[in-house]
Amino acid sequence: MLNIQFKVFLCSIFMLFFVHGFTQQQSVKRVCDTIHYEFIQGKIVIPVVVNGVKVKYIVDTGGQTGTDWEYVKKMGGVATGASNSISDHNDIKELYQIAEVQNVQLSPNYTLSKMKTMVFPIIGGFRNIGAVGILGGDAFAQSVITFDAREQIMVINYPYRPDRLKITDGVKMFPGTTHHSILNVNLGGIEKQVLFDTGAGGFLLLKSNDFKDIEAAGKGEKTARGFGINGVGLEGLSHPVEMNKVNVKEMTVLGKKFTNVGSIISDKSTTIVGVDLLNYGKVVIDYMRNRFYFFPFDTEIVDMGGAPKTWNVSILPANERFEITTVWDTMKDVVTFGDQVVDINGTDITGFPMSQPAVDSVMNAIKGDTAYIVVLRDGKKKKIEIRRE
Repeated sequence: MLNIQFKVFLCSIFMLFFVHGFTQQQSVKRVCDTIHYEFIQGKIVIPVVVNGVKVKYIVDTGGQTGTDWEYVKKMGGVATGASNSISDHNDIKELYQIAEVQNVQLSPNYTLSKMKTMVFPIIGGFRNIGAVGILGGDAFAQSVITFDAREQIMVINYPYRPDRLKITDGVKMFPGTTHHSILNVNLGGIEKQVLFDTGAGGFLLLKSNDFKDIEAAGKGEKTARGFGINGVGLEGLSHPVEMNKVNVKEMTVLGKKFTNVGSIISDKSTTIVGVDLLNYGKVVIDYMRNRFYFFPFDTEIVDMGGAPKTWNVSILPANERFEITTVWDTMKDVVTFGDQVVDINGTDITGFPMSQPAVDSVMNAIKGDTAYIVVLRDGKKKKIEIRRE
């Protein structure tokens, strides 16, 4: 009698767990949402609804989620009392307060009940492209995202990987506490950890120490030297540093081989593979299982053409005017870092807004490899030829 009662008890427990497990499975809604993104000034921009407020965010796999303070207020964000220190594109560190917003709809069927966000000042670069901030890997930490640049789409999967995607198709990712997409990549026969960063323009941005190892192995060489600022970050211009153009003879990303990969190196803390990787294949990031996948569009070896071809001076907004902010060696006896530029190839830029895209639009419109700038020194204008080299 006891044995029969015990078996009935076990059966009841088994059925209870079975029904409970079945109910849990039934309650999990499988999400596979496609988002058509905009690609604006080299940034992936998607629509998001936060607490009923329709906005746009930049998807930045190398960053951490942050929002313009004016929009944090509109979204009903609440301060958490915490703060976070982060480094921007130029490795400049700054402390930002943390707020929490609710009901974040990243796609039609994928909503976060709560999301932590750093509170940014108003950043002109974001406003220029209609974005209120950035979504880092932390915003997608409980999902799988796919980037397909040919279709200009992102796909969000939850809680499972996309159909037919095997975990063995990918490689281990080292996200740390920031949910960054860091993986091992073969650079000239040397394995290095790199960050796949959709917020960074270009293909490869090498840090100096990584290149030293590549150069020592005879797999890379320097082709030009300069001095200047390597870009504009959240906190504005970086400090000027010595810069080098380099060529890496070979690079392999999950079986896809690239040769003659050019980069401009400086004292960055991390080697980065930028958003241009998406020109060569689909990327899948499984944040929940820490796996990274790259599926090339073809199997051909890609010759990247060597060290990047750039103008032998760079011009950026600084000190409420446009200044020469990088000088390559071929121009070091012609111009000086900090010279004011008032004209680029016949376009008066003195009335332009103080933004990098404003001056970049003029530089990018120049046809051919020669042009001129007009520099203002001691109240006198001087016309100077510049070259793309």
